[in-house]
Amino acid sequence: MSTEPNRTGPASWANRSIFAATGLAGLLAFAGAAAPSAGPFEGLEGLWGGSGTVTYASGTKERLRCRVQYVIAQNIDTLSQALRCASDSYNFQINALYIHQNGTITGNWDEKYLEISGTITGSASAGSISGNLHGPGFLASVVVDTNGSSQTVRIAAEGQEIREVAVVVRKVPQ
Repeated sequence: MSTEPNRTGPASWANRSIFAATGLAGLLAFAGAAAPSAGPFEGLEGLWGGSGTVTYASGTKERLRCRVQYVIAQNIDTLSQALRCASDSYNFQINALYIHQNGTITGNWDEKYLEISGTITGSASAGSISGNLHGPGFLASVVVDTNGSSQTVRIAAEGQEIREVAVVVRKVPQ
């Protein structure tokens, strides 16, 4: 018998949104790490992959795997993202558009299967991010650190079924 909570119904939307937002937070870290003269998203374009864990309110942990494709627009301050992630329990797909201006990143995202959407805001400085993820029924904090071609992402949400998501992402060789 599984000790994991039921992942259906309206309450699961907020929990899945927090889970999905991990990949979105990863985008913010690369934006802060890029050289300003070349554009905030330089080096990000292409395919990335990573893994990590999801920690539930019960303390149970579950493995997470993600792949993300980034495309930089002709305006070097605009980036689109297509993110797919899977755990042992479910899959999700997030599409997003981000805009960078004066060290601040704002954006919108939508999840394909649940048909939900939200926003992301944050400040970027020297490869570090501090910000918030907004979605239906939740607000989560995000902290991201980038070191060369890898980054760590930590998302935390008080009072939610999913309490923490921690992921490491690296560029996939072409």
